[in-house]
Amino acid sequence: MPQRNVKLDYAFCLDKILGEAGFGDTWFKEMAGQVADLHKQLQERHQAGELGFMDLAEQDLGEIKDLAGRIALMADNLVVLGIGGSALGATAVDMALKGVLRHGKPAEPGAMRLFVADNSDPRLFGELLDQLDLTRTVFNVVSKSGSTAETMSQFLVVRDILELKLGREEALKRLVFTTDPEKGNLRAIASDEPVAILNVPPNVGGRFSVLSPVGLLPLACAGHDVQVLLDGAAAMAADCGSGRLMKNPAYLLAALAMGFAGRGRNVLVMMPYASDLMGLAQWFAQLWAESLGKAVSLDGHQVNSGQTPVAAVGATDQHSQLQLYMEGPADKLIMFLTLGNYGRDLEIPGLYPEIEALSYLGGRTMAELIQAEARATAAALASQSRPSLGLRLPEIDEFVLGQVIYLLELATVMAGALLNINPLDQPGVELSKKLTYGLMGRKGFEDQAAHLDALETGGDYVI
Repeated sequence: MPQRNVKLDYAFCLDKILGEAGFGDTWFKEMAGQVADLHKQLQERHQAGELGFMDLAEQDLGEIKDLAGRIALMADNLVVLGIGGSALGATAVDMALKGVLRHGKPAEPGAMRLFVADNSDPRLFGELLDQLDLTRTVFNVVSKSGSTAETMSQFLVVRDILELKLGREEALKRLVFTTDPEKGNLRAIASDEPVAILNVPPNVGGRFSVLSPVGLLPLACAGHDVQVLLDGAAAMAADCGSGRLMKNPAYLLAALAMGFAGRGRNVLVMMPYASDLMGLAQWFAQLWAESLGKAVSLDGHQVNSGQTPVAAVGATDQHSQLQLYMEGPADKLIMFLTLGNYGRDLEIPGLYPEIEALSYLGGRTMAELIQAEARATAAALASQSRPSLGLRLPEIDEFVLGQVIYLLELATVMAGALLNINPLDQPGVELSKKLTYGLMGRKGFEDQAAHLDALETGGDYVI
């Protein structure tokens, strides 16, 4: 088993650096006992089959790889129709490995261009369809229930366009469903029409599903080594098997985040110092927000828990948000993601030696500069008793990303345990869905439509 090489740096959370704003030995000892007890509970839940994401690193990839190979014979583009957890994970990994500008260049040999259509915005979706050669495009419809309004509206539009352009038989060849193994609308459609289909494990929720067929099929089609991605997750899982706080980076991250939340730091900013990791920060924002933002605790008390995640990117957001982090409300914990190796570098020419404000840059590199900016930002925050964590990535590759994904998922579950809430459900999202169904005239949701009509104020408050 390869060793973990993603590291968690928590020095700028300590009282020896931050003073009273940091944590000391007493806190760590108390938290270690609590985490050890919760670790046993998580083990029991895992053994009971509740935490399915913990088993994904051991899955057989044969079906996924075979389907990706068949898709590659007929298409240059794969479009994922999904939203939230069905979309953000694949985007995060593909962006990290191929870059923010990946869609502006042709696919590499043996790989497809991956597009993720995660919004029902007709301007965006229509423009995407206009730009693609539909004869060389496959659409992966991802919805566990097959009733997600945004995803299913896209599917209906695509299904109609493909059949009009290519005929029914060819249209169906360009569809792949990823859905529940037994029930749901997509499963029902696939029982009547010859559409390729993959199963979403029933005990894996959407925001924990990037290492399931939900994320792995698109990533395999895009040419990424999904086995190495799982190997990275397995390495982190092995390293996070201990219930000892100081031996488990996922548990330590969760404990520190919740510890600072308990002191009023209710905002967690993930700030990678690499633009290609912005998608990872956005994926984490959903994972943390939807898992921890809960009204009621496991024992039925009103708690309204949660810590608001913010996705930022260094060094860009040093010039847009850092002023707030440095001198604004003391309600934030920053988590920096840094790179040891950027995979490429640019030497800064020694032009204008007579200008002191420029000459010092000559002979240095852009990687040196952005790494210095990350260190300087963390140090500047610490000087003002503002805490930060550092997640150190040696480079960006599948193995490293697998480690990071598993670490953050396990940290989320432990954070939920520390808050005494259920991190696997999302009851607050359901009302909005039901109200949307009512507005769109879905049968059985007439009461929701009436509720919205009762709130209608017309133009009385519009200026």
